[in-house]
Amino acid sequence: MDGPRTPRDERRRAQHNEVERRRRDKINNWIVTLSKIIPDCTVDTTKTGASKGGILSKACDYIQELRQSNQRLQEALKEVQRIQGETELCRRQIEELKNENVLLRTQLQQRGVDAATETAPQ
Repeated sequence: MDGPRTPRDERRRAQHNEVERRRRDKINNWIVTLSKIIPDCTVDTTKTGASKGGILSKACDYIQELRQSNQRLQEALKEVQRIQGETELCRRQIEELKNENVLLRTQLQQRGVDAATETAPQ
């Protein structure tokens, strides 16, 4: 059996209860904050509202959706970067071909051939 409680025991118990209450309040506030930032997850304080477990479950689902979306976006970004690299390579090749074309036209003109009137064989 427990002996009589001393004032010191009561103080320690009250202090512990206060610390525990603040801890619960913080947790509850973070859960309410989660419920406000997660789509389709609102707490109605006038009624029973969403349960803490329900809110945390939806938060986990939402985080998973965000991760999957992030993964898809990263893959799309890699594809865009790959295409940009190919496009830049094509631009350089076009520029080289234009320069080569100018050089060949100049050589044709020096030999007396008018490249503008000549047609390519079909």
